[in-house]
Amino acid sequence: MRKKFLIFFKYYFPLIIWTGGIFYFSSIPGLRYTKNTPVEIFLRKGAHFFEYAVLVWLFWRIFHEARKKNPFPSYVLSLFFSLFYAASDEIHQAFVLNRSGKLTDVIFDWVSALFFLETILIIIGRKIKKKNILVIAASILVLVGLEYQLIREERIKAEIEIQNGKSEKETENIDKTEIIIIPSDQNQAEAKPNNSVSEKLPDKILMEVPFTAQAPFKNWDEYHEEACEEAALLMVKYFSDSKKLSPEIAEKEIQAMIDFQLKKYGDYRDSAASQIVKLAEDFYALENLKVVYDFQKEDLKRWLAKGKPIIVPAAGRLLGNPNFTYPGPLYHNLVLTGYEGREIITNDPGTRQGENYRYDEDVLYEAIHDFPGKKEEINKGRKAMIVME
Repeated sequence: MRKKFLIFFKYYFPLIIWTGGIFYFSSIPGLRYTKNTPVEIFLRKGAHFFEYAVLVWLFWRIFHEARKKNPFPSYVLSLFFSLFYAASDEIHQAFVLNRSGKLTDVIFDWVSALFFLETILIIIGRKIKKKNILVIAASILVLVGLEYQLIREERIKAEIEIQNGKSEKETENIDKTEIIIIPSDQNQAEAKPNNSVSEKLPDKILMEVPFTAQAPFKNWDEYHEEACEEAALLMVKYFSDSKKLSPEIAEKEIQAMIDFQLKKYGDYRDSAASQIVKLAEDFYALENLKVVYDFQKEDLKRWLAKGKPIIVPAAGRLLGNPNFTYPGPLYHNLVLTGYEGREIITNDPGTRQGENYRYDEDVLYEAIHDFPGKKEEINKGRKAMIVME
């Protein structure tokens, strides 16, 4: 019995941990490393190669060392199970928000495993033709090139559709020649609110909204973990007043808001959109905020085109922000400060890298949910946004 346990712990347990790790990273909505396409492809394919090189090696150890099979059966079985897992993982990704399952990734994973197996056989002294390694390496490069070309073609196609007005939802009423950057000290009346559906929207809006993380000094205690609402409201208030925001000021204001809520409301955690508006009125005497419910994705840009930031409540884990501490907040609030193309520009207080952080508009819209009373039921919350009138 002890021997079986040792075999399990040495050979099978690492495989379980490794496959679980692959499954976890495949479960992250909209996972991306960078916006630079060549670098993104390099990192993605490098990650795939490393994942499946290790995976096939772990399978090899089980069949060749733990189960004492000859090299050839171990080779075939390891390759088969690696291919099976690669296929199942891509199917899994097809059901993850803003991810997709790709046959090219299955092939790439399989070729990566094959390449590493050939290397293993060389290491243990089996006679392998060197040209096999060269053919496999060339196949990997071809697959990487194919992936890059596919992504590039998709982006070019999207750009052409936008220019030609073929994408009705994303390009409705957009003026392709106008870019508006609104500084925080600009008179709000100069933003020229644009309510009419028939009027065109600028191609880009970027407001200079003062930024703070909800933990200005990186002190992520129980108070700061719950302070995204306060930080979001603080940024909007200082934009409205055309004031600058330092970490010292932000910390003082957030603490004051928390103390105020504890004394007046009895709690400060998990405020719904209507409660944030109430806090703005009671604490800041800010009476020009209102909640808009059940809006469409296109309405985000229409409101932002007025030149005023928006606070949105969200199911934080659906945002897929890689800067969040795993697994991310169930409930979160952030400030929308502009847009460009298919991206919404935000000041996200949940991370120190949150200033002007960009989310895909589909990912953001799907994540927007008002607080329904329980964090665990955040996906049941209505679409809501807090706008400035």
